[in-house]
Amino acid sequence: MSNKRPVADAIDIARSLVVGDVTTSPAIPTLVDLARAFAATEFDVPDDRDADGYLFQYGKVTWLPDSTFIVGITRQLEVIDESGEHELYFQVEFEYRYQFDADLETAGKHSEWWFPDGATPFDSWLN
Repeated sequence: MSNKRPVADAIDIARSLVVGDVTTSPAIPTLVDLARAFAATEFDVPDDRDADGYLFQYGKVTWLPDSTFIVGITRQLEVIDESGEHELYFQVEFEYRYQFDADLETAGKHSEWWFPDGATPFDSWLN
């Protein structure tokens, strides 16, 4: 019997990792710790290269009322239908938001995917 959890449990598992109130200016290492803790759970996804991956991204966003800088780590899990065909991707994101300022402007923006079959181990990639 597999110890892998159903993808449908992902949001509840992620929420259980966020303990207490998040401060107004959370530290990035706290976000990384959340991603590591979430990565400890294996989900029942297909045995495909992109069935379970992570997206790290940061930068200024314009869809919020105030100028905001986000830092986020998203886990993407593939869901298949009864016949074994791709149905959808389910995403769970841990995201921190900061009021945009001159210091954050110099950080620019970045996004990068990580998948288990890559050359870089997950902990190294997070660091």
